[in-house]
Amino acid sequence: MSSLYADAWQQAILREHQAIEEAGTWSIYNITDPPKGRKPVGSQWVFKVKHYADGSDERHKARIVAKGYSQQEGLHYDETCTPVTWYDSLRLVFALALYLGLHMEQLDIKSAFLNGELKEEIWMIPAPGIGLDGKILCLHKALYGLKQVRL
Repeated sequence: MSSLYADAWQQAILREHQAIEEAGTWSIYNITDPPKGRKPVGSQWVFKVKHYADGSDERHKARIVAKGYSQQEGLHYDETCTPVTWYDSLRLVFALALYLGLHMEQLDIKSAFLNGELKEEIWMIPAPGIGLDGKILCLHKALYGLKQVRL
């Protein structure tokens, strides 16, 4: 990687890879090991610079994303699910907290998406940069980009 911020991006990749490993997101196999008839999905890195409110750089964030657009219904998934928050629900919680005089705090859970369990068997080709060339991954937990999520 050749960039003015190459070290920052490399650190971001290492942080994401460590979070994935700690969550038990996948098992690593040789590229020749997936079952016959199972087509692996690809993956890629998505990079983003997070900013403070004043516009200065807070941190560099790297996220590994599955190329879910290549998934086929019936083979890779049976149903899709995308958990979302309803703004009406948030407004109700804020109104109740204000009415009851409660103190609220914000919480950011890094890599929260990795808590979604998969019931399907999904094989993925690893994105470059984490030393898994010649390997294939069997996913146990969700990654961004997959069509199915169980939280």
